Amino acid sequence: MKLGIVVVYLVNEDDEPLLDLHLKQIEKYTQVPYTIYGSANRLLPKFRHKLEQQPNVMICEVPNTELRNVAEHSHYLECLTKPAIEDGVSHVVTLHVDSFPVRLGWAEELAQKLSETRVFATIEPINTACLFFHRDFYVQYHPRFLLSDDEYSSPEFKQYLREFQPGVHSGIGFGFKAYTEGLSWYYLRESTKGHNRFGLVFDDLIFHLRGAVRIGGEPYVTPSFLNKHYAAVVENAAAVMRLIFKPRTRNLIRALFGLPIEHLLDRPRRVHARDQLETTKRRFVEDPEYYLNQLRDGQEVQRILNLSV
Repeated sequence: MKLGIVVVYLVNEDDEPLLDLHLKQIEKYTQVPYTIYGSANRLLPKFRHKLEQQPNVMICEVPNTELRNVAEHSHYLECLTKPAIEDGVSHVVTLHVDSFPVRLGWAEELAQKLSETRVFATIEPINTACLFFHRDFYVQYHPRFLLSDDEYSSPEFKQYLREFQPGVHSGIGFGFKAYTEGLSWYYLRESTKGHNRFGLVFDDLIFHLRGAVRIGGEPYVTPSFLNKHYAAVVENAAAVMRLIFKPRTRNLIRALFGLPIEHLLDRPRRVHARDQLETTKRRFVEDPEYYLNQLRDGQEVQRILNLSV
């Protein structure tokens, strides 16, 4: 087994400890030969230098893009996967800076989930925080990380939405390709006890902080007329959408109007969740093993919930 780990390195200035932990966890728990194929577009020079010092990291020169959010991430993932395949890796896994393994044997165990008809394993409901696949699937079927506008509007995609209700994410094209070819995939399920917006473990193999890079990104200026009650307005709007529209309709709306929804709903909600995320991030970085053990038995989840009340 030869593993290609594909990572888009968009790291905020304050997130050097998270980047260090990401690299440390991969090295600590990955027993098979591996190379990290990373993009450094828009990365601070000090972080690029740090990556260049890592023996298992290959920084790939990826063309810049004016795309942002999911589309930008997908663009970089497309460009990074190709050199990994060309280098002869047997398997590829996409990770985020805030997602990494938490147990020995994680790669081997995910590889065992695959077969000729079960072509990738991913965090439910298809998430490039961990999307693991064999090179044969990629070479034979040429899946793409994001779909075109025409594909989003096609009857086949609408049927796919109705049956599987995937999130509009940078890995949605993999699910759609598998669906159109009559293939299947494996979902890593949340194994964290309790309920927590951030800091989840899946199949006791992969940790994902969820949103660390996006929430910590560019500052969002709240429209002045919403300053006082902004969080409540946004959450109520999201709740109304969940009541009015079925999941497949919501996903279709996101597919067609992703940028306005990102700006008006998603990004402001993430910014208002910053405090809870920062608490989670700090505790995890300070003592990862202790934090993970608390997640596994539900203690840390309850503590975070108490802080957010």
